Amino acid sequence: MTGNLSRRHRVAKELGTLWAFGVREYRIWQSYRANQLMWMMNIFVTTLLYFLMGRMVEAKASLLLGPAYGNNYMSFIVVGIMVNVFLYTNLADPYTRIARSYFNGTMDLFLLSPMSVYTPLLGLMTKSILDDYPRLIFVGAFGIFLFGAVFRFSDLGWVFLFSLLVLASAFGIGMISASSFYLLNIKRGTEPVRFIVQQLMATLLAGTYYPVTVLPKPLQWVACLIPHTYAFDALRRLLDPKAAMGVAVLPLQRVLPWSPLVVDGVALFVMGASFIPLGLWLYGRGIEKARREGSLTRWQ
Repeated sequence: MTGNLSRRHRVAKELGTLWAFGVREYRIWQSYRANQLMWMMNIFVTTLLYFLMGRMVEAKASLLLGPAYGNNYMSFIVVGIMVNVFLYTNLADPYTRIARSYFNGTMDLFLLSPMSVYTPLLGLMTKSILDDYPRLIFVGAFGIFLFGAVFRFSDLGWVFLFSLLVLASAFGIGMISASSFYLLNIKRGTEPVRFIVQQLMATLLAGTYYPVTVLPKPLQWVACLIPHTYAFDALRRLLDPKAAMGVAVLPLQRVLPWSPLVVDGVALFVMGASFIPLGLWLYGRGIEKARREGSLTRWQ
């Protein structure tokens, strides 16, 4: 009983610390009014650019979508942009937050406090959640009201479940990326995990702007190695009113004897269950290495 109370007390303290980090990051975010205005302008301009480019190729692109994703290219590309925004925070932000703490000289102060080594990282990510997640609403609204995207919302429960699976798998990759800061001393330049997964594979192979079927077969299999591919596939099927649930698109869906959505869900679950423990372990190893070397913070 005493052990249970002690664990509950520790969990309550960690949650309270996360709340304090969140409040701090919110106040920092709220204090820069000009940044919020430019944040809105950036969302609009970036979204407008992609949609206008989509307009140029919409007629031909609609023919390439196939029955699995309907025939509305605007709906297709809106989901692609929204999922990319969603995943970028969880995948890229852990490394960014650790780098910020290191160069600001605060990481050692955080870890001198009686908290888990993971709590400062999760708390600092609050700012990006405030910045990035609301963009989904604006991107979706622009797509629907300005560019003719059409969605159905009868399966929001499944959309929410798949969103959780996607965020979990992306966060696991993000933790692996963050571990490289201390574990491999990648403190400057381009971080390789984020670059390969987000900037190369997700951009070129996962199907953000075009279906995976336009790629050569070997590259379609490579696309099956990252969560973005399954997220795009599942959420487009669930949100597009003309999407065909039972039509296989991805190579893995053609091989396994399950429905495409089941394949997507299993793949995302396996990725999350694999990447999160690995990422947490590697990140913890990196922190311990930095503690031994005295390199938690860059002293000014």
